[in-house]
Amino acid sequence: MSSELGFALLTTFTVLLSYLSFSNGLLQPRRISHGLSKSSKYLTRDELWFTQTLDHYSPSDHRKFRQRYYEYLDHLRVPDGPIFLMICGEGPCNGITNNYISVLAKKFDAGIVSLEHRYYGKSSPFKSLATKNLKYLSSKQALSDLATFRQYYQDSLNVKFNRSSNVENPWFFFGVSYSGALSAWFRLKFPHLTCGSLASSAVVRAVYEFPEFDQQIAESAGPECETALQETNKLLELGLKVNNRAVKALFNATELDVDADFLYLIADAGVMAVSRFISYL
Repeated sequence: MSSELGFALLTTFTVLLSYLSFSNGLLQPRRISHGLSKSSKYLTRDELWFTQTLDHYSPSDHRKFRQRYYEYLDHLRVPDGPIFLMICGEGPCNGITNNYISVLAKKFDAGIVSLEHRYYGKSSPFKSLATKNLKYLSSKQALSDLATFRQYYQDSLNVKFNRSSNVENPWFFFGVSYSGALSAWFRLKFPHLTCGSLASSAVVRAVYEFPEFDQQIAESAGPECETALQETNKLLELGLKVNNRAVKALFNATELDVDADFLYLIADAGVMAVSRFISYL
């Protein structure tokens, strides 16, 4: 491969990754406005906070952390209207978006709440995401987060509307992709806490080795883009051998000491970048 082609491929890949950010050890998509004002994109961006349990499965660990959430009650039929809970997934939750759920909320006189996933956005239990601190990052803990928050919020509504503690609003859960899986799993694990759930594009079947995902991305990207991505990956692998730290610095990932972790980041970033471009075509 010529140095000119190598530089061009690396530049292209870096541009793709400009739509993503590597922050606090986690890969997260940047938000693209598409000309919409912040006021039209969100029903609310007013942050609220809930004290969450760190480990729901330890009788002796009583540590807590602050978890961010949002509420929008303009459409709620007081006091007994339904509550729609929008589950945030593997990324920061910056507010309640003005989307189809808001249309449904208006139709069914529902309030909307949204809970940020632990370890993402401003809801991280630890300042450092060292490996030893990641043991509490799991879908199992996240489901219990949702159950604990749901009870907390229901109790707060009862206090607000001066109702007895045994009265409950009907709850309906929403999620997309990973958060869609959480929505489905929550319905299975806590059927008494929700009257239903919407699991949009939910990844409910966990597969340890799943090359079909990358194969679909390659097919969607087209042969030219697929070849460019493959060549770029080869260039990055070569760059790691020549100047390991400098290559990682291009992606703000110098903290990844294990090369396999860095290459996984790059592969995942490429998939996310292509997916985002395709979704906005």
